[in-house]
Amino acid sequence: MCAGHPFVVTSGGDSGVTQAIGEAAEREQLGRYRRTYRPGPADVRRPLAEAVVLAAAIMVAAIGFVVGVPAMGVVGVVALLAGGAWSLWDLSRSGAVHRRESRLDLYEHGVVASGEGQVRVVRYDSTTVRRKIVHATKDAAADGDSYRYTIVDTDGAPVVLRHGIECPRQWGVEIEQGILQAQLPTAQAALDAGKRLDFAPMWLTARELGTGSESVPWSQIGDLAVVGGWLSVRVRGRAQPLESLPLCLMPNYVVFRALAERLHATSVSGAAG
Repeated sequence: MCAGHPFVVTSGGDSGVTQAIGEAAEREQLGRYRRTYRPGPADVRRPLAEAVVLAAAIMVAAIGFVVGVPAMGVVGVVALLAGGAWSLWDLSRSGAVHRRESRLDLYEHGVVASGEGQVRVVRYDSTTVRRKIVHATKDAAADGDSYRYTIVDTDGAPVVLRHGIECPRQWGVEIEQGILQAQLPTAQAALDAGKRLDFAPMWLTARELGTGSESVPWSQIGDLAVVGGWLSVRVRGRAQPLESLPLCLMPNYVVFRALAERLHATSVSGAAG
């Protein structure tokens, strides 16, 4: 089970980074320390599979030219070139994943992300998060999934967190739950006061859900379905959804979802009463 590191262990050059992280967390009043997530182990399966493909391409090319079947040799050469190009791209991509923010320290009220000589602080009560999760297979628990969380630090700059950090399934949920707990009460109070909340391109009030200039009362909303990473807002009696968009475009989706479910449930119970 992936549980992160409950205590920060310092040694050598890591001690300076740990001190900087602690000072940043104290300065921004992040509260009690929770755990640390470090760079995950490299996935050796992909390079191994790529090596097998390249070796097979070399064999096909060699056999084709040796036995006098040029077409077979050409196929092998083309496969070799394509496989080599893919391997170079994959190598650069893997390096980029691990060069980004490569250590996460979670606290009661936020996160400190560090990497490439920088220490970035994120507070749950003021940040915005956008997530993109791509499942390699239909099994959501399988390895090989791709994770990308973009959150905003206290300076207003984006911080990109990827699956190069160990346990992305776990720290992603922890970050979103921290944001939900910190921002939901304030958001609910704003709705109770008659205000409109924007989750561009969507927005909501206590009475209706909208996108752009179009809106629908909560009592007419069918459901909010998520399929293949896309959110579809279905309206009763209409074939076309009110909105359909990738979840990665929705800021603070976890807060939006919690509010929408409350408002929808209230409208349904009110109509039934």
